[in-house]
Amino acid sequence: MKKKILPLAVASSVAVSAQAAMYLNPEGTGQVLLFPYYNAENGNETSIHIVNTQDTVKAVKVRIMEYVNSQEVLDFNLYLSGEDHFAFTIFENPNGEGAALITRDNSCTVPALGDSTVPAPYTGSTTDNADGSKTRIQPFLPYQYTGDVYASDYRTKIGHVEVIEMGVVSSYTDADTTPDTVYNYAAMATHDSTGVPANCAGLVTAWAEGGTWYNGGAGKAAITQPTGGLYGLSNMLNNSDAAAYGVEAGAIADFWASNTGNAGHTDPGSVLPSLAEGDVVSLVPHNGKSYSLTFTDRGIDAVSSLFMAQDISNDVMTNADLSGETDWIVTFPTRRYYVNGTAAVKPFTDLYVGKNTVAADGTITVAGAPNSSCETVLIDQWDREESNSVTPPGQPIFSPPPPGATPAAKPTLCYETNTIAVNGVSAVNATVSTADLTAAAISLTNTNPEGWQRLTFWDGTTTELTNHYMTVSAQAEGGAAGTAGSHINGLPVMGFAAFEYTNGAKNFGFVSDHKTTVGGSALDD
Repeated sequence: MKKKILPLAVASSVAVSAQAAMYLNPEGTGQVLLFPYYNAENGNETSIHIVNTQDTVKAVKVRIMEYVNSQEVLDFNLYLSGEDHFAFTIFENPNGEGAALITRDNSCTVPALGDSTVPAPYTGSTTDNADGSKTRIQPFLPYQYTGDVYASDYRTKIGHVEVIEMGVVSSYTDADTTPDTVYNYAAMATHDSTGVPANCAGLVTAWAEGGTWYNGGAGKAAITQPTGGLYGLSNMLNNSDAAAYGVEAGAIADFWASNTGNAGHTDPGSVLPSLAEGDVVSLVPHNGKSYSLTFTDRGIDAVSSLFMAQDISNDVMTNADLSGETDWIVTFPTRRYYVNGTAAVKPFTDLYVGKNTVAADGTITVAGAPNSSCETVLIDQWDREESNSVTPPGQPIFSPPPPGATPAAKPTLCYETNTIAVNGVSAVNATVSTADLTAAAISLTNTNPEGWQRLTFWDGTTTELTNHYMTVSAQAEGGAAGTAGSHINGLPVMGFAAFEYTNGAKNFGFVSDHKTTVGGSALDD
C-alpha cells in the first residue's frame, strides 16, 4: 500500500490527466481549501489565512462548520482582489458561550462582517481604530442545529473550515440604460494605495434586492469560470500553554467541471455552493500510478475519494520527563453528506440522529445525541522498540465508554471533527469528555511514553472494510478502460497529530500530518 500524507495526499510525481478531474494538489493551491481544524475554547485562538496567488479578482465562499455534524455556523462571500491576503481569527465570543470571528482585514465580504443587527448574544460589532483600520467581530450562529437535542453554543467552538472559489470577477455593462451603465465589480473589490478596496458597499448593493446580482440578475455575467490559485494556512494558539500549531489547508485543484461558468456564484445567504457540486471525476494516486475515477450516482463521492484511507498512522509522545502531550485530529470532511437523512450511505454506516424520535403514544424511541453517528475503529500501538502493546479488538477504548460497554468493546469516532487526547490530556487544550460532561475531545489510553499508533477503520463486523467503501461508476489508469462497479476502500479523512512538550521553562508545539494507506479494486489493488 502506498503511504500518503494528509491533507497533501497526491504524490508530486503524479501527472495531471488531460481529462478534467479534481485532484489534491501537492503544490498547495486550488479552487477549494479544506482547513481540518479550528479550536476556540479555553482561551484558544485559531488564525485562518486565505491567499489569492493570481492577479484576478475572485469570488470565494467561506464556510465555518461546527464539530458534531458540520452544520454551518458562519457563511459569507469573500471578494479577493488580485494577489490579496485575507486573514481572520476564531476565538471565544466575548458576549456569549460560543465562538466568534475577529478581523482587521480590509478585503470585501458580503455581508460586511461586524453586523450589529443580529440578535444578542450573536450581535456583531465594528470598531474604528486610531490607524484608520476597523476591527470587526462576528459571533458564530447556532441556527442550523437549534432543533437538535444537543443545541449548545459550545458546538461552535471547535470544527473545520471550507473555502470554495465561485468564479473570477470582472465587469458588467447594462445596455438597457441610457447611457449604458458599467458595473466594474473587479475594480470595486481592488485595494487602492491605502490598502482599502475601492467600493465594498457596491458589492453589497449588487446582492441587495433589486441589485444586479440579486436573484440571478444579469450582472452575474461578470463572473466567469473559477481558475484556482488559492492557498490556505492556519495557526492554532494554545494560549494557556504558549504553544502554537501551524497547519496547511488541503487544496483541491480543478474542483469545478470545465463548463461550470458562473453557476457557483451564489447569494451570501445560500448554503451553496457545496462540496457536492464539483466535477464527478477525480484523480487518485496509488502505487506510483494515477487513477481516474468517475462517480455518477453521488457527486460528493469524487471529493471523498481524494481523502479515502483504510487506516491512519502517526506518532505519540507523552514522555513525562518532557511533560509530553499528544492529540490526534481526525476530521471526516464529507461525512454529513452520508449520515444525514433517512439511512446512512456508504462508506459511512451509522445515521446521525440529532433530534428525538417520538412514538404515537408520546414515548421517546430514539434519543438524539451528539454522538449518535459513530464509526468503529481498531487501534494498534507500538513503542519505540517495535513492541506492539495492543492486540485488536481489545483495549484501548476511548473514554468515557458508551453505556453498557464491555472491556472488549471497540472504540468509536462519533463526530465530523474528532479531537483524540492521548491519556486524557489535550495538547491543544481542548476540553475532554467525561461520564458527566459532553465535550469535543475524547480520551485514548496509550501506555507507551513514545512511539506510534495506527487507527484502522472498522465497521464492527468480522471482516474489515465490509461496508467502508464507495462504488466507482467508471475507472481508468493510463488511458486503459476500467471496470464499472469497482470499489475504493476506507473513509474520507484528513487531519494531523499535535504534540506539546516542555524544555526548561518553555513550551513547544508542533504537528505531523497523518500517514495513510488506500486501496480497493478501483485502484487495481
